[in-house]
Amino acid sequence: MNLDDLRRIGGAAKESAFRLETLPQYLVPQEAEMFADWKAGRPMPERTPENHEGIARLQRDAARGFRQYRVHILDQPLTPYLRFELYLYFDSVAVGSEVYVVDRDAHPDLATLHEDFWLYDDEIGVRMFYDAEGHFLYPELIDDLEPYREMRDTALRHAEPLIDYLVHKGLTRETLRMTG
Repeated sequence: MNLDDLRRIGGAAKESAFRLETLPQYLVPQEAEMFADWKAGRPMPERTPENHEGIARLQRDAARGFRQYRVHILDQPLTPYLRFELYLYFDSVAVGSEVYVVDRDAHPDLATLHEDFWLYDDEIGVRMFYDAEGHFLYPELIDDLEPYREMRDTALRHAEPLIDYLVHKGLTRETLRMTG
């Protein structure tokens, strides 16, 4: 399986796409320049449907009733990348994507959740493999979905919407930016 296969699977999903994220950073080429700018304190343009295809796609999906949702299990202290990602999540939430976050150390049953994956329409699963630094390696189809549905449900049971999480932590989009 390769990334083109993953895109086809995601594009064929009819009702939903769920993503579990567990890493402290994802070093993907399409974010490298933006992450470098963010770390350097340079201005970060808001990503909107008018200027960013990924945000436009999320908006189109939400408009047709497609549920795009994710949980990111966070380890403390937040890495610069996690602060960057939480900052970027605001743009996804603004167009209808659901983003939930949770601190791993606050819930003992999250301690073993370290696999990143997608569940499409609750019928197709794809594990995502990364190296120790967060570089993407490859996707792999999941044969037995039940353990992954259980992981999703466990993560969702403890997670809270992005904005609620940030309020509880005393963070805003601006303070995430300032701490970068």
